[in-house]
Amino acid sequence: MVENIAADLGYLRGQELFQIAFGRDELVFTLNQDFISVHCPVEYASGSAQPFEIWSPGHVLQDPAIFRLLHTQIMSFQMNQNEDLKLDFTNGDFLVLRKKSDEHGSYQISCGNEVIIV
Repeated sequence: MVENIAADLGYLRGQELFQIAFGRDELVFTLNQDFISVHCPVEYASGSAQPFEIWSPGHVLQDPAIFRLLHTQIMSFQMNQNEDLKLDFTNGDFLVLRKKSDEHGSYQISCGNEVIIV
């Protein structure tokens, strides 16, 4: 299943991050015409630094460094067997969306009329 989802996400490469919006239980990344809506913990790292949890549902943003990602592009992505999604950006920073093990709908990715829910 991971391979199928990963194949569907190929369009993410080259997408520019235009907006980051925070709510109490949702974090939204706006990419060109599409978006990623997150309802699970998000880790962030700058360059080769150790990733740390920057946001999780019900909590406030832990560090404004995430805004370094604005107007950068997704260079590559990786999805592991747990369906955690790592997004590498052109500035060397990366995000990891940590899928909640007990629930569906940890994050959803919109591409035109198609929505992928993980």
